[in-house]
Amino acid sequence: MVKARIPRKWPYTAAKPGRARRVVRKPDAEQRGVRRRETPQPVWRITPRQARIALAGSTLALLVSVGWWAWHSPWLTVHDIEVSGASQVPASQIMEAAGIDGASVFTLDLSAAEARIESLPKISDATLERHGWTSVSIHVQERTPWGNWQMNGVNVPVDIDGYVLDGPPAPEGAPVIIEVDPKRVLNPGDRLEPDAIQLAARLIDEADTAFGREVMLLAYREDAGLTVALSSPEINEKPVWVTFGDSRDYDYKVAALYVLFEQAKERKLALNAVDLRFGNRLSFN
Repeated sequence: MVKARIPRKWPYTAAKPGRARRVVRKPDAEQRGVRRRETPQPVWRITPRQARIALAGSTLALLVSVGWWAWHSPWLTVHDIEVSGASQVPASQIMEAAGIDGASVFTLDLSAAEARIESLPKISDATLERHGWTSVSIHVQERTPWGNWQMNGVNVPVDIDGYVLDGPPAPEGAPVIIEVDPKRVLNPGDRLEPDAIQLAARLIDEADTAFGREVMLLAYREDAGLTVALSSPEINEKPVWVTFGDSRDYDYKVAALYVLFEQAKERKLALNAVDLRFGNRLSFN
């Protein structure tokens, strides 16, 4: 009977390697497989809310662009301007003062443009009229000499509103207001006392009808206002100097002066000077 041999070791052992191998771990060895650790790169994702915001922003930018183009479009801005009535003031100066060249038709303010033109020293009135979408006509009325304002023997042309003019002189025979003891210098564009000039113009027109007398001389003093010399109906009598001051209570002053003239005539009194500046406290000599 043959006995079976029981091996003490596993019969299929690996052969001894030809040379010894050694595994050396590198300190910075790159990990592989499931042990590999790598920082994930950020991925940009658009959320629905961000998409809505981006769409709204794009729409708003488009509307702004279209609005800006429409605002500055040649079809919606003023570019055809015609100026008439100007002979002393250049049309370019009037257009510059108007400030409407290239203005949008949506914000065009003709009243403000008229006020800017009328602020020019030589312009008394301006009228702007719109034609269609992009055309505007400007008609101006320039200031014309009403008379002269005399200072130190020098006549300076002024208009009815008191503006000192540097254009043509006042016509021959125009009224002259003499400033007594002046303490200023006049330059073109300056404005004198318009109330005194308009009061003088009214007295020149109405003195003959109201008193039967004519205005012979006009004088202005800064502390007293306007004084006029009224002629006498009698050839041998002297003119009467009447101080009106200003145009306040004009009708009352005219009525009071008329009554005074009538009473003086009845009593055969000679009037030399009358002061109407203090209401019912009439003074005369």
